[in-house]
Amino acid sequence: MMKGKAFNKIIKRLLNGTKKAAYQRNARAQCNLGVCYEYGQGVQQDYQEAVKWYRKAADQGDARAQCNLGYCYDEGQGVQQDYQEAVKWYKKAADQGDADAQFNLGRCYDNGQGVIKSHSGAVYWFKQAAKNGNQDAQFILQDWGEKW
Repeated sequence: MMKGKAFNKIIKRLLNGTKKAAYQRNARAQCNLGVCYEYGQGVQQDYQEAVKWYRKAADQGDARAQCNLGYCYDEGQGVQQDYQEAVKWYKKAADQGDADAQFNLGRCYDNGQGVIKSHSGAVYWFKQAAKNGNQDAQFILQDWGEKW
């Protein structure tokens, strides 16, 4: 396992490349930079900066960024908590087949957060997530006696 200065140099070089691509409007790089800021990977953790980069990528249609932005609104990380805004972003990503967004949307329907509580809505989105490999959705559906 690499440690110390050599590892830090590699991380810094990767981060610089990601930043360069992000500033050139590369949606994947923008999303990845958002992840770096959300988790403090190679940069100081900054939820507001994460939201900024997620939004840039999400506005370009990046499903992963849309899901991550939805999560920020869901949890109130870097933005004021807003369940309806979370649902909006989860739905955009879910419609593109993002299993995590589908799962999170199912959770929103199950809890009535940002949408009217609906068991059938929760089942629908959990089934979509399960079909796309989300194990949490598969477990919930199995627990509810639902086939996916």
